[in-house]
Amino acid sequence: MRIISKMLEESTAFSLPDIPADAQEVLFLDIETTGISRANSAVYLIGCICLQPDGWQMTQWFDDTGLDEKTLLSSFLIFCSRYHYIINYNGNRFDLPFLRARAEHHGLLQDSAAFLSMESIDLYGYIAPYRHLLGLPDYRQQTLEQTMQTGRTEDADGKAMIEAYKKYLLLPSSAMLDRLVSHNEANVTGLIRLLPLSAFARLEDMQLTVTQAQANYFRDYEGKQAEELLVRFRMDLALPVRIYAGADHCYLKIEKDSGILKIPLFTEEMKYFYANYKDYYYLPREDMAVHKYIATYVEPDHRVQAKPQTCYTRKTASYLPQWSLYRTPFFKRRFEDSDIFFELSDDMKKDRDALSDYAAYVLHHILFPQKAPRKAKAPAQ
Repeated sequence: MRIISKMLEESTAFSLPDIPADAQEVLFLDIETTGISRANSAVYLIGCICLQPDGWQMTQWFDDTGLDEKTLLSSFLIFCSRYHYIINYNGNRFDLPFLRARAEHHGLLQDSAAFLSMESIDLYGYIAPYRHLLGLPDYRQQTLEQTMQTGRTEDADGKAMIEAYKKYLLLPSSAMLDRLVSHNEANVTGLIRLLPLSAFARLEDMQLTVTQAQANYFRDYEGKQAEELLVRFRMDLALPVRIYAGADHCYLKIEKDSGILKIPLFTEEMKYFYANYKDYYYLPREDMAVHKYIATYVEPDHRVQAKPQTCYTRKTASYLPQWSLYRTPFFKRRFEDSDIFFELSDDMKKDRDALSDYAAYVLHHILFPQKAPRKAKAPAQ
């Protein structure tokens, strides 16, 4: 077994606001294996980065004979006992269960207590809920690094490294050794550069401020003139990967800490339906409902008992969509419609806080369609 250790040349600032950890408590980890089966494959290379008094240190344990897995694991387990967090990429599904299984296979569970108690910070877990929004061809670590422009040039996959390791065991060479350890080093140093992915953990609770809101006219796919509310906003966090998404004819683009929302705006006549229809008469000539207290002054042959479908008043205004009872009063085109809207009033157009809150509501609907909708901070007046 070889242990390869060196100080990293680059100066790396540790920043992960989602855990109460100091840099000295953190271990960045990546492993290389001879296959994906924990029962039939072995760990041949473990790479870690940790912070030492002189800076960031890279340490790698390499099984150069194919026979030293137990020694490799034992040495690593002793080394990592001083740390509390393991930062990895997709390690919760692969690296960590693999290490546990191989430690158990070699009877090292007693030496694994510290390792098993460490808290895993899987960077893939931050973006996993948003895969459908990122539009990447795959979610390998190399793909994320390329998207985030970390500067990584090495792009070999695990399968190629398995073949390279087999060739090394048959005919060891310094060139093949350098290829193997360099791939692992690129994976581990890449974890530090992927730390900004942790910003996704705060996306659901981020604060949004509208910087500009204006009506925009355009031609839809049928060539008809349509109207939308174009909202530009800033967030109190910066995402390292662009988001493009849409839902219910609303469209979203987020780049770093800025974004644009396109929300359909409907200027037309809509109806407000009264709930207590038994207290209303419907006036066919006027096509509206009025309360019975007022309708007593209307000729009986000009009024009929209102039904749920006819108990409404009409209003022409500009309306915005809502997918829950976000603001009241709410309007519909027809009684049986499920789509509901609220009026974009002149007061709301001038109220940046109200626009920011509604933009956050729409953003939440696009990003988290399965979760409970946001509520308005205050009901419309």
